[in-house]
Amino acid sequence: MKLVKSCIAMTICTLISTTSFAAEQDAVKSKEVTAKAVNEFYGKLNISIQSSDEDGEKFNDLKSNASRVGVKGKYHLDSGLTAIYQLEWQVNVGDDSKDSLTARNQWIGLRGDFGEITAGVSDTTLKVSQGKFDLFNDYEGDLKHLFIGENRETNSITYKSPTYKKLQFLASYIISDEPEQSDPYSIGVYFGDLNLKKTNFFLSAAHDENMPVKFVGVNSSGATNTLSESLANTRVTGMYKFGDIRLGAMLVDTEVLDLGKSETGYAVNASYNIGSKIVAKLQFQEFAGADSISVGADYKLGKETKVYAWYTDREGDEVIGANDFTYTLAEAGKYFAIGMEQKF
Repeated sequence: MKLVKSCIAMTICTLISTTSFAAEQDAVKSKEVTAKAVNEFYGKLNISIQSSDEDGEKFNDLKSNASRVGVKGKYHLDSGLTAIYQLEWQVNVGDDSKDSLTARNQWIGLRGDFGEITAGVSDTTLKVSQGKFDLFNDYEGDLKHLFIGENRETNSITYKSPTYKKLQFLASYIISDEPEQSDPYSIGVYFGDLNLKKTNFFLSAAHDENMPVKFVGVNSSGATNTLSESLANTRVTGMYKFGDIRLGAMLVDTEVLDLGKSETGYAVNASYNIGSKIVAKLQFQEFAGADSISVGADYKLGKETKVYAWYTDREGDEVIGANDFTYTLAEAGKYFAIGMEQKF
């Protein structure tokens, strides 16, 4: 009987040991696979009900606010390099057509001790240089509605240097498909963390040269004209966070040659965390004699979920160019919205 019990005990121990060893081996293999390839599916839905007043015309609309979906990842190579990629699309849930997807950042590249280099469709260095400055990004208070130069370019080659003592250099080179146009480029230097997570400050300076831009003009007879021009643009951005308060300031200098127009502008903003769930926001922007003020608040329902409300009052900006064509650089209007954002 004792022999039978001993055999049973030994069998159980052997099974446990074998199962444990197999589990450890599976875990090791899983870690090796994870180390070799990391892929992430992500996105966000940001839907709002918006009331607009433009030129005395009032209307309501359901806005998608640059909702997006994408996949990104990295593959660790035997050479010590890492292959990286991103494919992202904007989703317009308010569009009933079949073309509700539009391309956003889509690129492939390599990362190593030298830094990171990518090729494809990318935000320019100047656009990225704002970090998380814009408190009303993707809404009517977005900086792009007054400032010129928020570009995402195709045929783009982007380089990011390694970070050294919180300092990083970035550059974008765009291969122009216009034979007579000089290739655009965008360069910048960053100091601190653009997400304000690793540091409580962020400073950046960036410059665009030969960046393409288009304006649509109308003259007194009703004729229209599209002006294609190269842009020279310089931007300096600063943010600082202390406690529950975050402050930011931005200066811009923009030159549009064909319009004979060189303008400066600025933006300032502040946000305040009220407890752990509410963020109050205020942003003012001025450019070429026009200005925009936005106020709003976010309420967190969860880590990846929030509801919000905001109001924007924006003055327009028009320029008269050759042959008395009036080019609208920014539309005037008053806007109010309430909405919800869900990240995944």
